[in-house]
Amino acid sequence: MTITHEQQKQKWNREHENPFALKQMDATKASSSLLPFVDFLQNKEKQNLVGLEMGCGKGRNVIWFAQQSLVSKMYGFDFSGEAIIEANRRAVEANVLAKVCFETMDAIEIWRYPSDMFDFVIDCTASTDIEDIKGRQFAVSETHRVLIAGGYLLVYVMSTDDEYHKMMIEKSPAEEKNAFIHPETGKFEKVFSEEELDSAYKNFKLIEARRIEKTAEFFGKSYYCKHHWRIYQK
Repeated sequence: MTITHEQQKQKWNREHENPFALKQMDATKASSSLLPFVDFLQNKEKQNLVGLEMGCGKGRNVIWFAQQSLVSKMYGFDFSGEAIIEANRRAVEANVLAKVCFETMDAIEIWRYPSDMFDFVIDCTASTDIEDIKGRQFAVSETHRVLIAGGYLLVYVMSTDDEYHKMMIEKSPAEEKNAFIHPETGKFEKVFSEEELDSAYKNFKLIEARRIEKTAEFFGKSYYCKHHWRIYQK
């Protein structure tokens, strides 16, 4: 099974307009994956940081980071215009509009940021939704470009050990290995092995690798997850 990039974008716009499959993406609470990353940055005694989230959705992580004292400015982009409209509304509501900048932008096209701009970049499951290898490779190369020398990248993505995603790969496989077209939403989702991550980020230095064990709910049922959580350095 295959899907075009335009189809993927349209499906995500519909999801953001009317959340029904991934309701956690509509949440205002930041991803729990960010807490140990902030601890890591604080232990490095970092301050006045400028950060970016790729595929920020409705901005929950960007807004949360903007509320942290070690951050002076947060940027976020997503290819869903619907998501960015809501992200800006939520930034006003949270009184952080002066510290954030949201843009509608596609991760597989040249990012509208200068090189060496960011102290850190976040990929919180965004790579999961890029529907081809070349697109993900381009996003990784742009991440490397916009990070300062010594800057950090947090990668938090789905794992081939996740109960639900393993089931989806068996039930509705995409053409690419370890990927599927969701039978309910029609969206492409990529699931990663450690070997695939090692290959994708070979131009970065791996600083720390963890597996985040948790339960997550999909369509009213809980499943065991063992997500990848990694910090890389340029």
